[in-house]
Amino acid sequence: MNSKYIITQITGGALIPILMAFLGEAITQMIPWFIAIFTVIMADLVSGVWKSFRLEIPVRFSRACRETMGKMIVYFAFVCMACCINVAEKGEFNWARWIALFVIVLELGSMASNVLKPHGINVSLNAIMKAFLHHSLKELTCPEVDEILRKESLEDIRKEELDKLREPEKSKKNGKGRDNKSS
Repeated sequence: MNSKYIITQITGGALIPILMAFLGEAITQMIPWFIAIFTVIMADLVSGVWKSFRLEIPVRFSRACRETMGKMIVYFAFVCMACCINVAEKGEFNWARWIALFVIVLELGSMASNVLKPHGINVSLNAIMKAFLHHSLKELTCPEVDEILRKESLEDIRKEELDKLREPEKSKKNGKGRDNKSS
């Protein structure tokens, strides 16, 4: 027999049980976080559809499902990575918990925005970050709070949301975002 074949068989036979034990432990850690993140993503989807109905914006379920699936893939990939790191480092820092909590906080912010927009309150992430950094140096002033929760007319918010829906149509007309200049 070929010695390379024998070495490959022996190495594979030794590594597969180790890999299966590693993945089994990682998957055991992933399942609760997948359930929590899935629940929060579905709640965000429901709040987004509710916002659209309240603002009388047409709901495109195909787009909503596509964006939701995209979120799930990205967030679940982060959790998979974090759980594998947890298993590799024997759970000393518990990366999975921190990554999952970060994702949950992001989705809670999205849900809050979806609930507040129909009431005329547009929450700006840039303003929140600016105020947070400013707050770390000193107390918030009234204009900064007003910037975070700036009151807008429902018509302005509705127009902004409709513009978001039209962005893909514009990119299709322009050749998927490229300039349509002839050479």
